[in-house]
Amino acid sequence: MWRSWAFGALFVLLWSSGFVGAELAGSTPWQGVLAWRYVITTGVLALMIIPLRPTLTRIEVGRQIALGLLAHVVFLGGVFAAQGAGLAPGTVALVCALQPMLVTIVGALGWGDRIPGRTWWGLALGLVAVVLTVGNPRGLGFVVLLPVASLVGLSAAATLERRWRPRTHVAVALATQSAVSAAVFLTWAWIGGTLAVEVSTQLVGALAWLVVLSGIGGYGAFVLCLRHLGASTTSTLLYLTPAVTTVWVWGMLGERPSPGALAGLTVAAVAVALVTTARSGGSAASHP
Repeated sequence: MWRSWAFGALFVLLWSSGFVGAELAGSTPWQGVLAWRYVITTGVLALMIIPLRPTLTRIEVGRQIALGLLAHVVFLGGVFAAQGAGLAPGTVALVCALQPMLVTIVGALGWGDRIPGRTWWGLALGLVAVVLTVGNPRGLGFVVLLPVASLVGLSAAATLERRWRPRTHVAVALATQSAVSAAVFLTWAWIGGTLAVEVSTQLVGALAWLVVLSGIGGYGAFVLCLRHLGASTTSTLLYLTPAVTTVWVWGMLGERPSPGALAGLTVAAVAVALVTTARSGGSAASHP
């Protein structure tokens, strides 16, 4: 049990760090940031998996490419594009926070998961926590479809992990996913004329943060949680990320969290506890 909680805590901490990294990049176009982030991440992961001498079947490669497109390209592309179009980060977080409910509903419909009443209360309470944390979302419009695409992409990746039950080594899986994402983001940035970026100490620091903490650390923890905790429980942990991101921003950028953010962190912790304890009693939803 303690190992599961450790995986969960690590996932939330590292996943939340990505939003800070995006802020650290400053005025550099987000397309260029994503492109170079994935080029560097792929290079680091390629060096890491050399000793493993990985051999993947054609089916395994195809599945990892699909997971990479959904969990990296669609998810991050939607999030960065929405913020680049001026949608408030809080609004993006609020839309993406629907993921636990979406994954839980898919589990009930696709696998016949039994969903205890306490789980539904926890999911609803998690949404309240996110609203408390991000405050009143503004700027809704057609562009809100971008984080909706992110929501669907990450949810689909979590659901496919459950369906396929891949046994590919985590580092090999991430390297494959990162390589296909690098190809897509490089092409995207090249077409948009944002591939050439001005190298600065600030950008190098932001890229290092994004590669190590959120790229390798965050996505590595995401895959580990999907395999050890299950898609539904892992998705529920995302309720904690807006509040934890607020704490990251406080520590890194000096922006004090609002009383609502602190209240949101507390409520989110209660919501996650409700959902995870409801599933610990043997529900099929707790397994991938």
